[in-house]
This record gives sequence, structure tokens and C-alpha cells, in this order.
Amino acid sequence: MKTFTEEEYHQFFMNYIPDPLMSTEPFYYSRENISRSYIYNHYYRDHYAHYGIFQNGIPVGSFQLKRIDTVKKTCEFGIILQNDSVKNKGIGTEAVRIGLNIAKDVFSINTVYGDTSGRNKRMQRVFEKLGFILIETVQNAYEYENNDRDCRLVYKKTINNSEEEEYE
Repeated sequence: MKTFTEEEYHQFFMNYIPDPLMSTEPFYYSRENISRSYIYNHYYRDHYAHYGIFQNGIPVGSFQLKRIDTVKKTCEFGIILQNDSVKNKGIGTEAVRIGLNIAKDVFSINTVYGDTSGRNKRMQRVFEKLGFILIETVQNAYEYENNDRDCRLVYKKTINNSEEEEYE
């Protein structure tokens, strides 16, 4: 995992297909929109850190540490994988493991939060494998195109900076 170059960011989104669990709307690549997104995400968002997830040198995912609070020593994270060809292979789990280490080592974070929808079983498994604790369920938090509703599951992981263990 490393910071995206702008060209890598474009390469990621050229092959991006939204997860049908999250949206049935198609994604249309636009060089102009992706360049604007890159500039915003990498230069103008205070308290955010954005990384590319790579497999064999090819960008296959995006990982963000969000709302980094160096006073409270907390942050949230977000992750998107490019398409179904890179899911269910441990890539997301490994990226979150690396992201936890970055949060701890680079930003001195003690507590990391993440959330997902009730239907996103893959992400729930990632949270469980990495020792996150479910702390809140918000009913009817998401409404999808077909008026289907789903809950929002909020997870928390406390990272003790004095621990010797890396999250690997």
C-alpha cells in the first residue's frame, strides 16, 4: 500500500465497477472528474490520508484514513476494491491490517472506527478477523434504489501504542 500517483488513481478508476451490494448505479469513468477527485483527496482534505492498494504493481483498491484526530487519537477508515475479480482473496483484509499499522505508526492513533451495511458480509468478516468490536447498529440507515433499507454497523478497534504486536 502506498500513496497513489495521479496516473495510478486513474488506472484504478478505469476498471472500477461499483459493488452491487452498495449500488446498482453504473460508474462512468471521466478523466476530468477523476483528476478533480485526486486533487481534492490528496491536497485539500485536511485530516485524511489516502492510499492505493496494489497487487503485482497494479492498483486494485483505495484505502483512506478519515477524520484523523491527533488530539483524541482517533480516526475512521474506508476501503473500496476495484471490482469482483479482486474480492474474496484477502486483499482487503491485508490492506486494513496495513492501514491499522499506518494509523498507529504514522499518526499515533489509538482507536480506529469503521462501518458497513448489514448486507456487506465480506466487510463484516474483515472486521471480525482483525478484532474490531461491533459497537452500534443503526436501523434503516441506508436506502437503496429499489427502496430496500439496510442497517449501518459501526465497529471499533482500540490500538495500544505500547503493544509490540503489529497487525499482520
